[in-house]
Amino acid sequence: MSGDVVHKWTAIGLTLLALAGVSCREHIAGTNSTNGKPSTYLWLYPDSTVGTGVSKAHLHWWGEDPDGLVRGFLFSFKAVYGGVTALPVPDTLRYTWTSKNDTTILFPLDTLFRKFTVVVRSVDNGFGGLPDGSVVRLTPFAYWDKNDDGMFDADDQKLPDLEGAMDTKGASLVFPIRNSPPSVTFLQNPNDPTNILRQPDTTFTVATFGWTASDPDGNNTLVSYRIALNDTTDPSNWLTIPLRDSVITLVVPRLRSDAAGATVSADVWTGTFLGRQFVGQLPGMRLDALNKFFVEVKDVAGEYSIPGVLPSGTDHWYVKRPRGTLLLVSDYVNSDAAAALSTYQASLTAVSPQVASVDILNIGQGVALADKSGGRVGTLVPPFVDPALIQTFLLYDYVLWYTDQQPSLGVAQLSLFPYIQNGGKVLFSTTFLTTIDPRGALRDFAPIDSISSVDLSTTRPAVPPAVAGDTRIPANFILYADSSDASDIYPQLAFNSTPSTHVIFMRPVYRRADAKYIYHLQADSRGRYFGTPNIGVIDGQRTIIFMGLPLHLLNNTTAGKGLAAFFTKVFASEFSPSQVINRTVF
Repeated sequence: MSGDVVHKWTAIGLTLLALAGVSCREHIAGTNSTNGKPSTYLWLYPDSTVGTGVSKAHLHWWGEDPDGLVRGFLFSFKAVYGGVTALPVPDTLRYTWTSKNDTTILFPLDTLFRKFTVVVRSVDNGFGGLPDGSVVRLTPFAYWDKNDDGMFDADDQKLPDLEGAMDTKGASLVFPIRNSPPSVTFLQNPNDPTNILRQPDTTFTVATFGWTASDPDGNNTLVSYRIALNDTTDPSNWLTIPLRDSVITLVVPRLRSDAAGATVSADVWTGTFLGRQFVGQLPGMRLDALNKFFVEVKDVAGEYSIPGVLPSGTDHWYVKRPRGTLLLVSDYVNSDAAAALSTYQASLTAVSPQVASVDILNIGQGVALADKSGGRVGTLVPPFVDPALIQTFLLYDYVLWYTDQQPSLGVAQLSLFPYIQNGGKVLFSTTFLTTIDPRGALRDFAPIDSISSVDLSTTRPAVPPAVAGDTRIPANFILYADSSDASDIYPQLAFNSTPSTHVIFMRPVYRRADAKYIYHLQADSRGRYFGTPNIGVIDGQRTIIFMGLPLHLLNNTTAGKGLAAFFTKVFASEFSPSQVINRTVF
């Protein structure tokens, strides 16, 4: 290496040592000077522009200390009026100690528009720090307000080192905040998450609606709901209901709808049928016409959501005025469904005045037998069977429910028992599947203990070994009445004369202890089934009759008395009119 190069690097080294000496002297001298205050910087994510926004903001801050480390921060915010150019003197803000550098803050709004000031003070390592979340106040002196009561007392702790370690100026931003409106949506269909729970397109004067609400400012800012029917322009048409009540049922008692004109007020009930509570009346339900239901949610700022509306789009909701005393529930989708309905309607006209007219609810509409076997229900079954269907039944003194071999048992289980317990009377007619089918679910509402589980396979030969039930009943076979009291005997019934063989799946039923048999089938000389199977049962309170055969096939007036005589016995005599529903209540 040449001598010039050596001299050059020696000179550089001496210069660096000289600079290092100056730096060390300055640093040592600085240890005896007054502690420098830290500086604080506040940043609104994602930029530094502060404009009118929603009440949720993401804030960042940081501190710089010229002669030490930043230990933590004092954070505060409060509502202000007008412009804010400096911190209050004395400083009466409520601060929170934090070691973090950011937060997402929800400003609590009780008006549509308000300004908030956010203040952050850096604190350097001249102060030992506090647990995150501790409440700190600076007036009349710095102290840890442990019980957060705004007063220094024996529970609190003075912080003598804090004032000397914190940024005396701090950083602040004023946020003009506009309240975020809440929103309301109807409940989703649990079987089809892409759709909401909709009302059937046609109902009687009962309908149940359910919804949920949210607010970008936090769901704790929600206050109440209000609902309306059809005309929302008149403030008196709205009914305010508590926030806890997000499932409501509209019910028009028969006493009111029978006397009403084109429109009527509906009672509003919340919750399930057994837990229902009355919350008021809602005007404007249109009878024998299309209707719309509206719901809005209000927040603490007094702002309402955009209304949720049902039905929406091309859907419709038609409300029928109930007229009859009997509701005929068709749960029957076999190929002879039209003929079966016609038979029931014609036979019921003989029961007067107890059954002056009949209303029909086709719960099998829109489904096939295969659909029902998979648990699907018809389009006229309300999404809230409890309470909507129960309350619909309670508009009537009687329910006549007839089914195919796939009865909608889930719907019946939820609705028929509470209907009977509240004064309703039920005639239930069904048939059964071919395979082993004990139908235990029927016991929830029918007066039976069990049903024969014999296999009624359609492959049985013409003259098989005798079993309890059968798959083919000849025309004109008779149902004999069971009674030890001649004055209480039921009319004899017989299978229709055509076709020559009725392809049904007959199983004996076994009564409950408190019930009694009312019909048994004649013996079979062909030897296809044993004895005279019991087919009809009535409970001890005379509130429900269960028939294990399809009644519309028993209208033979040559071999029997026919359905008109049977219905007269049931609805005019057995179901005593004095025991039917008090329709001033329902």
